[in-house]
Amino acid sequence: MILITIDEMPGDHIDRIKQISQMAVYVEGDLEASSVPLEKVEILITYGGGINIDLLDRMPALKWIQVFQTGVEHIPLEEVHKRGITLTNVKGIYGTPMSEYVMSFVLYITRQIPRFVRNQKLHKYDRKELVGEAKGKTIGIFGTGMIGQEVAKKAKAFDMTVLGFNTSGRSVPYFDKTYTWDGKNEMLRQCDFIVLLLPETAATRGFIGRDELKLMKEDAYVINIGRGPLINECALIESVEKGEIQGAALDVFDQEPLPEDSPLWDVENIIITPHLSGKTVRFFERCLDIFDENYQAYCDKEELAFAVDTQRGY
Repeated sequence: MILITIDEMPGDHIDRIKQISQMAVYVEGDLEASSVPLEKVEILITYGGGINIDLLDRMPALKWIQVFQTGVEHIPLEEVHKRGITLTNVKGIYGTPMSEYVMSFVLYITRQIPRFVRNQKLHKYDRKELVGEAKGKTIGIFGTGMIGQEVAKKAKAFDMTVLGFNTSGRSVPYFDKTYTWDGKNEMLRQCDFIVLLLPETAATRGFIGRDELKLMKEDAYVINIGRGPLINECALIESVEKGEIQGAALDVFDQEPLPEDSPLWDVENIIITPHLSGKTVRFFERCLDIFDENYQAYCDKEELAFAVDTQRGY
C-alpha cells in the first residue's frame, strides 16, 4: 500500500502514482483519525508533518517515506533511523521557482513598483523621482546548493555582485566570492539583499538576530525562503520599524500557518507570502518525476535519489 497525506494533490497526479506503482493508493489528510489499515502501509508520501512515534508504531510495514519538500525537521529522524526506514526528499525542483521569487522581489524593490501602484490609485503621474537598478547591487546568498546557485545565476544575469556562504568557503559557480562562519559578519555588511537558504539545524536557528541586523546596511533587505527559525522575528520587526534595515520578504515563519494575530502582517516594508516560493503549478509534476525514478530504484533494491542522512538531518 501507498499512503498519501497530501490531500490537496490533484486527482490526475494520484492516478499517475497508481500507474507508476500498481499498488493500492490511499489519500488521507488526518492520519490520527484514519480508517486506512496503517499496518499495511509500505510507502508514505507526505510533506513531513504529523509523523510521530505513535504513528510509526502503527505502521510496522513502512519501508520508505517520500517527503515532497526539502526540509525534514518535523520528522522524528532518530526513530526513522532506528527502524531502518528509508527517507527521501525532493531536490533540484526548486531552483527555477525560488530563484524567480528572489529576483521578482529584487526588481519589485529596485524599480519601486509599490510607489507606482500607490500613485496609480491616486491618479498621480509623477516622474520626478527616478528608480534604481539591480545592476551593481550586492546580493548575499546564505546557502550555495542547487537553489542558491540558480539564484546566483539569475543575479549575475542582472550584473549583480554575488556573495555566498557555505560551511567550507569553497568557490561555487556564479558566485564572486564565498565566505564561511568566520566571514559571516563581513559578508552581512556588504549586502543590499540577503537571501536565506540554509537548513534548520541547531547551528542555524537564530542565524539572523539583533546583532546581525545591526551590521547590515540601512537600505538592506532580507529574503527568507529557507526556514522560519533562521530569523529572530521579533528582532526583525524591531529592526525594520526603527529603520535599521529597509525591509524583508518572508516566505517561511516560526509558526505556520502564520497566525492572524502575528505582528508581522502589519509591519510596513515586510512582505508576507504563504510558503509558496518553491511551489508553482508544476510542483507536483516535478515531485512525481522524482518519485517515479525512485520507485523503480526501490523495486530494483537500488539506492534511492535524494536519500536523507537521518543522523545529520539533511
